[in-house]
Amino acid sequence: MDIKSPKVFETSDKAHADLFNDMVKVLLENDSELLDQLANHTGDTKPHASETEKKKWNESQIYKITADDGKYLISVPADKNIYDAIKDKGTCTFIASPGVEDSPAPSNAYLRGIQTVGQNNIGTGFAVDTSGNAYYFYYNSSHISITWTQLPSAAEKNKWNNGQLYKITQDSGDRKPLPTVLDGTDILSLPPGRYSAAGQYLTNKPTTNDSSFFNIDVEGIDTRKDIRLCRSFDNLYWFGTVHTGGEFKGWKRMITDSDAKLNWKFPTIRNGWKTYKSEVNNDYRVRVAKDALGIVHVTGAIAGGTLGEVPAFTLPEGCEPPFPLYNVGIASSTGGFKGPQFSRQYIATDGRFCIQDTTSNKDFIVVNCMFKAKE
Repeated sequence: MDIKSPKVFETSDKAHADLFNDMVKVLLENDSELLDQLANHTGDTKPHASETEKKKWNESQIYKITADDGKYLISVPADKNIYDAIKDKGTCTFIASPGVEDSPAPSNAYLRGIQTVGQNNIGTGFAVDTSGNAYYFYYNSSHISITWTQLPSAAEKNKWNNGQLYKITQDSGDRKPLPTVLDGTDILSLPPGRYSAAGQYLTNKPTTNDSSFFNIDVEGIDTRKDIRLCRSFDNLYWFGTVHTGGEFKGWKRMITDSDAKLNWKFPTIRNGWKTYKSEVNNDYRVRVAKDALGIVHVTGAIAGGTLGEVPAFTLPEGCEPPFPLYNVGIASSTGGFKGPQFSRQYIATDGRFCIQDTTSNKDFIVVNCMFKAKE
């Protein structure tokens, strides 16, 4: 647009005419400057704002997650709760005073946190109290409160990292199997743990030539260990100690009430001896048993055999004495009272049980004794 110049005002009063023309000249100069500025703005290649930019501004998110000064957006006083304050908010920051009902912090500590995901009645987030404890939280639409979980501290993580990681069972809780190479595995060398293995793969077990299945418990450290071993098929139980320097103290077997039951055996009576027969028909058969402590029990009554070094019977294998023994047995004569009667009995290390002599006849000879069997 061009600025048109007006005609110069002419009059006989030249002084007034000049004043008027100077004013018009200033106005024209101002108009020219405005026209130049408008022309420059129109040709500007970087306009102040395009329609796209203005649309972006108009549609941008204006929700605040902090106060204008960068501090927490929501403050929860002691008589309120965090859940009600943030459950209908989106992402936001908050502070809870000491004593807030649903704060996980100690009662004297503030809690500062941020809700990182939020919509009506659904949210998750993190918080740290002024005692240095950290937490994460969540709640869903069906919840009526916040669920807090404390995050582990460095001290707790160090405790776990420095903890013993050796397993004494499999993850299922079953016993731990022995190493893959089983032949010749020395029970006494096993590290602490629980094991199971068949006897043919083991050495230093409490039995010999035993392929039974054994359950083994080992406790202790280094060369000092307590070992408990159970044979599964009959529930026999042994324990042993490996002492300082690896010295093994030997296996000891646990004795139970079932071991107190005696398994009586009935040896064959010979050399003219026979089982005594009473008028009341009592069972006087000679019987022999060895208990769990190795004590041999012999009881019964015989009559009528050969006296001397010939055996009336022979003890079962494993019931022999460690050295020759003599035993005095009750004896009785028939007819009349003649005072106490007895017999002298000899028990040899090969198991022969002999009636050497008697103060009466041989009609009633009692064999009744106990002794420790040889090992």
